[in-house]
Amino acid sequence: MANTGPKLIPLEGLRGIAAAVVVLYHLVLGFTARGVSVVPQGHGMLDPLAQFGLGLLNGSAAVAVFFVLSGFILSLPFSRDRRISRVLVALLKRWPRLAGVTVIACLFAYGLILWSGHDYKDAATITGAGWMASHGNSPIEHRHLSWLGALHEGLIAVFTRGEVRFDSPLWTMRIELFCSLAIFLAAPVLFAIRSWTLRAALIAIAVFSAGTTFPQTHFSDFLCGTILAMLFAENRLPTIPGKWALPLGLVVLYLFSFTYEQQLLIHAPLKAILPKGDSAHFVWDVGAVLSILILLGNPTMYRIFSGNWAIWLGLLSFPIYLLHGPIMLTIGAKTLVAGAPTLGVNASELIAALISITLTIACAIPLAHLDQAWLALLTRATRPFLGKRTGGLGVSTEKAGAPPLDPAGAVVRSTPSA
Repeated sequence: MANTGPKLIPLEGLRGIAAAVVVLYHLVLGFTARGVSVVPQGHGMLDPLAQFGLGLLNGSAAVAVFFVLSGFILSLPFSRDRRISRVLVALLKRWPRLAGVTVIACLFAYGLILWSGHDYKDAATITGAGWMASHGNSPIEHRHLSWLGALHEGLIAVFTRGEVRFDSPLWTMRIELFCSLAIFLAAPVLFAIRSWTLRAALIAIAVFSAGTTFPQTHFSDFLCGTILAMLFAENRLPTIPGKWALPLGLVVLYLFSFTYEQQLLIHAPLKAILPKGDSAHFVWDVGAVLSILILLGNPTMYRIFSGNWAIWLGLLSFPIYLLHGPIMLTIGAKTLVAGAPTLGVNASELIAALISITLTIACAIPLAHLDQAWLALLTRATRPFLGKRTGGLGVSTEKAGAPPLDPAGAVVRSTPSA
């Protein structure tokens, strides 16, 4: 029997933690000269430990977590409802669902850029931070900026060309959109197939076809989530006893600490076996999968990640991801420039980081409410096209008391990035 339980709160907590890692990663990149690539020296055995800790501030690994979670959440509803109408509604609904908040984020960033001007360049001169100097790896020319440009970017350009002049973390939106659409087509087929051998063969072909060329290679991240969704729906996820949870957790930390920038000897085996190209995300996918298995399979971790803190962190994760970059590059930069002459560089960096975090959370709360309202509106608008649920072969999948699951409207506040 398929698992048709309610939304899994522990995954919201995981999503929120991934968003926090992205924010911390960008804070280090934006307000320090060498970012996470610094190599601690002169402290003996503490040097590798310090470098390992910096490796855990891995925004790219956090993005992989978001993509795997998207694959899981968006695939799961098709365990019960594989009608063509359901697939079509999911496909048509996905772009407006994402574009509603990306437009707001780009217009918000445009207003901040107009107010702040070139303060990010002055801040970069003070700190020597390359990420700040490049406007978050998205150089801008103020004479080319307009509110129409921001509207076009949030509505179209981030999805079609990956253009991110206003809000650099939105580079993931192109991947999120097109991989989501691919999942809406693939998941019903995979769920309809009952043979795991055939499922595995089709997934292997898809991963091989995606290759290691950016951005299509990241479809593999979503497929990892689909595999987990099938296991969960069929009650095949393993139970993780306490004696295994800690060792697996350490493996997760090891995998998430992996970057090509770091030169830790313990990562040499991973670098030796990875194919050329954009392939580091395969390592982080394994870490994301293990994280989900631990959260859903270990009773203690499930209970810890089922609190209200996880609900709120998950609710705010996508808005935080959308807004933190523009706030850091404008308000954070202006704060640093204003404070450095009197407070010194180090104190100003700390204050700028704290103000950036505080304002990001404050602005994320109303955006989260707008996001939920927009999602509810889209769900109401498309509900008449769905009618009564039936399975892929016309067999009714309605169950008394079972909550409806909407693949295009499932809680997907992911798509964060580095």
